[in-house]
Amino acid sequence: MINIPNFLTSFRVIGATLIPLIILIDSKEIGCFFVLIIFIFCSITDFLDGFIARKYNQTSKLGKMLDPIADKLLVILILCFFTLVFSNKYGFLIGIPSILIITREILVSGIREFFGSKNNIFDVLVLSKYKTAFQMLAIIVLLLSIQDIMYKDYFYYLGIFLLWISALISIYTAIVYFKKSLIILRD
Repeated sequence: MINIPNFLTSFRVIGATLIPLIILIDSKEIGCFFVLIIFIFCSITDFLDGFIARKYNQTSKLGKMLDPIADKLLVILILCFFTLVFSNKYGFLIGIPSILIITREILVSGIREFFGSKNNIFDVLVLSKYKTAFQMLAIIVLLLSIQDIMYKDYFYYLGIFLLWISALISIYTAIVYFKKSLIILRD
């Protein structure tokens, strides 16, 4: 079913796929500027598709399936890019939280896949929405730090700080989901 939320989510999948292709062509300032624009637009569509779907009752099975895939593609691909681009400048500061965030995304996806929609026990936590907001903001700020602008070092460290906050929230939410899954497995 094609509706506005599904269209926006599909655009996010396409945007997430374009990001690494653009980086392969040009990982310098110009390529990163286009990635920044695409990422900002994709981040806005992430908010809009859910908002429109709920407000105008346009939720669909396709949207419920595609939305988390689009989110994970967008975040995982860009975090892999950052780990490579910033590897020479304190790469562990970005690499460690990226590994934690990616691990959480795969773990929680696997838990949800295994248990399905069992009593809605694995619905998105409110804290997970904050995690996503911190991730998006961290990525935008880190992309700004690649640009030739004033205070780019400050953007870099602010982006790392926000990424670590996101990683800490990711760990916490992963533990919450994992505990819920253990409780169900015991029953």
